[in-house]
Amino acid sequence: MNLKIGENIRMHRRDMGLSQEKLAERLGVSFQAVSKWERNETYPDVTFLPVIANFFHVSVDSLLGTEEIREAEEVKAIVAKCYEHDTHYEGDKLIDTIGEGLKRFPNNYELLSWYAYAIQNKDPEKCVDTCKYILDSCTDQGIRNWVQSNLCYGYFKIGDREKAIECAQQLPNYYNTIEDALRHFLEGHELKQHIQDNIIIKLAYEFWLSIRKLQEFYSPAEQIELFKKSNMLYDVIYETADIPFKFTRKMRNYQGMAEVCLKSEKNDEAFGYMRKAAECATEHDKLPRVINSDALLFNCHSYDRSWESKADLKLCDELLHDFETEDEYYAKIRETAEYKEIINMLKA
Repeated sequence: MNLKIGENIRMHRRDMGLSQEKLAERLGVSFQAVSKWERNETYPDVTFLPVIANFFHVSVDSLLGTEEIREAEEVKAIVAKCYEHDTHYEGDKLIDTIGEGLKRFPNNYELLSWYAYAIQNKDPEKCVDTCKYILDSCTDQGIRNWVQSNLCYGYFKIGDREKAIECAQQLPNYYNTIEDALRHFLEGHELKQHIQDNIIIKLAYEFWLSIRKLQEFYSPAEQIELFKKSNMLYDVIYETADIPFKFTRKMRNYQGMAEVCLKSEKNDEAFGYMRKAAECATEHDKLPRVINSDALLFNCHSYDRSWESKADLKLCDELLHDFETEDEYYAKIRETAEYKEIINMLKA
């Protein structure tokens, strides 16, 4: 456990306007002892901790920093649940989880940031107010950047598009990011891992996501071509059949192609793409938990699916749920033999 007693003694001493010499005098110890405590070179004797805590009017746990460490561990577990709910579009569960966390840690900026993110659609005005509160007092730059992004969406959803654009223009651009900066300074395996994990993966993902934003500007035939290009990109970057998220993205692309065809009443083509989506889901679900890929741009380390927000995600179940519940696309074909065949593929 990384105790923060030195930092806390220094913080409380400064809050009381005391020098190290004056604190030492008040506690009846040497100036050198206080100096070593604050530099974390030594700790006060355990029997003396209550004396120091009482002097600063705090608990021993607060002085040691164990309360802060315990909070950080609990918040980390809460945030892990948030990622899982968000991945599976479980909006109500996400809000409930954050709400329970904020009852315990009402001024934790990371949880408040998740709260602002979670309520963007339900209560954008409250989202904006929460974001402003965080930005007024939080100094963590990573949290501030995310909150600034949430603030943009909050403004947009209350109808203030100009404010949303103004807010977005204050965010870091691509060339002022961690990803770009570190690739100029890291070396050896660290550089390889950084580029593979933080740039190459995101490059393919950004293309995958962006074509969905562009869809409305293209004809149905062109939309199909965009989805195909995304699949081609994943096949080029990840040429082996052992990468889980490759199958996840390709499955969603084939699903997107099927839905474009269903809208255009091209059911035969739609069934073909639905089968391909089911094949991707099936191949994904066969993969082991830990994978050593031979793909040239994904071979810097073993890939452990326990790193994912839901390690045992079953794509067949996800796709089956979509086919059986999304009436906008699939209601008209559910009684066909082709549809039932695909459903049986996913249930096998």
